[in-house]
Amino acid sequence: MTFYRPISLDDIDVEPLADEAWADGYPFVERMRHDWKSGENRFDGPGERLVGAFDGASLIGFCGLNRDPYISEIAGRIRHLYVDLDHRQFGVGRTLVDRALDGASVWFPRVRLRATPASRSFYEHLGFVPVDETEATHTMGLR
Repeated sequence: MTFYRPISLDDIDVEPLADEAWADGYPFVERMRHDWKSGENRFDGPGERLVGAFDGASLIGFCGLNRDPYISEIAGRIRHLYVDLDHRQFGVGRTLVDRALDGASVWFPRVRLRATPASRSFYEHLGFVPVDETEATHTMGLR
């Protein structure tokens, strides 16, 4: 059974997922680890969070929400969504995004993200709409 909860990279070992993501062509997990260690991004600002998905004791995915650093207006940004290869297509990614956005409208009137070509239809299915904005491919209004 999959369960979800906020996580801290100080307490959770993401190395197995980082290695898998790197091999799968997604270097952003390693960047997330680096930014956490350096203090550049610890998902600890107002309204921010990092949510993990677990199968038993094993971390199988995560998704973060930050204040969008690329624009001056207040907006959230979905970041670093990753689900391990064995748990894809079972709704884990959708639930991670839902949990990251739970209550986010209190902090952010909208959220943005930059989707890969392969993930665009996934985000559009979740209700994000394509945009032509600096550093974003999709957005969703929360209010």
